[in-house]
Amino acid sequence: MRRFALAALIMMASATSVHAQVYERPKYTVGDTWRYTNGDVRTIIKVSEEGIVQTRSSSPCPTCQWVIDKDGTLLQVLTADGKPADTSPFGFLPIGMKLTQWPLEPNRTWQVREAGLSRDNTNFYIIDCTVSTLQDVKTKAGTFKAYRIDRSWKIKVSRTGPPPNWNDAIWIAPEVKGLVKLESGTRAPSFELESYKIAP
Repeated sequence: MRRFALAALIMMASATSVHAQVYERPKYTVGDTWRYTNGDVRTIIKVSEEGIVQTRSSSPCPTCQWVIDKDGTLLQVLTADGKPADTSPFGFLPIGMKLTQWPLEPNRTWQVREAGLSRDNTNFYIIDCTVSTLQDVKTKAGTFKAYRIDRSWKIKVSRTGPPPNWNDAIWIAPEVKGLVKLESGTRAPSFELESYKIAP
């Protein structure tokens, strides 16, 4: 009887620890702010009842409003007065690309097959994503328990030869409601969270 009770307790503890490793999408609050080592500062300026979020980012357009759906997908970029922004000088813009899929949990995989903008040119991307682990990650803002997502990128091009491809990794921490680190290869500089202010 004691063995049965012990086995039941172990099973319950295992189920609890596995369940605790599932991270549902975050809920943002106006004023939530993240500052990164690449100089970018992101601040939530509006949250609708449907979960649509508007945020300001210091780079590349400090006065623009970035409109994001409840899943974190970028829908559009607006000027300060609510008109569509000229995004041609922005570089890569993942408008409509569902890069993060909720809930996050170790070993979850998904593939993104979407068109994205890069300096006003449309490219078709294939991105394989894997939540490889839940681990401690050290940043300038502190050490956080974060989900590591490994991403493998390919761009479909019309010319012959292998498509451009690269890998990167991001870490998303529930404690700060989002991205705490990006470790990139040759496509973009790596950066990490420097400071933050969020509502509980």
